[in-house]
Amino acid sequence: MKNKQAFTLIELLVVVLIIGILAAVALPQYQKAVEKSRAAQAITMLKTVYDAAKAYQLANGTWPTSFDELAVDIPWTGTTNGLKTGGWFHPGKSNADWSIQLTGKYTGGIMITRLAGPNIGAAFAVYPTPTLGNLPANQLLCVEIRNPTDVYNPFNKSTGDYCQKIMKGVAVGTAADGSWDFFRMP
Repeated sequence: MKNKQAFTLIELLVVVLIIGILAAVALPQYQKAVEKSRAAQAITMLKTVYDAAKAYQLANGTWPTSFDELAVDIPWTGTTNGLKTGGWFHPGKSNADWSIQLTGKYTGGIMITRLAGPNIGAAFAVYPTPTLGNLPANQLLCVEIRNPTDVYNPFNKSTGDYCQKIMKGVAVGTAADGSWDFFRMP
């Protein structure tokens, strides 16, 4: 009889174990890369709307109160608002993952809030004037919103899990009641 060569069960188990370890290390990095890609699309939308709102403000002397006043097309057709403060629902448009809002007639600003996925309650914002006393104007901020009265689904992870660990933001402030954490984006 011919001598047949084959892998032993131990050798196969070692190979499967090595593949499992590599997959366990690679999966979190893959998930971060996917989230950064989704965030990049949202940030692009945020900056486009913010630029249109600033142009409106320069032309009219007031911050816009409706997306209809802006010279920009927002392809999102949903009306789910991810942000509500003081019982007032901010005008918004949404897609399956994000909701974008004009955040204030007097202070101005645009915010885009995560509606779906593992990072619900995370958001990005830009304000034309300093806000809450210490937040920089005209700078992209990452926000983790924990207050259930401000968003439909609050951020339920530890501080910095999204804005610092995934988006590489630097902490710049916290709302007085501790329910909003702000991070300056690089």
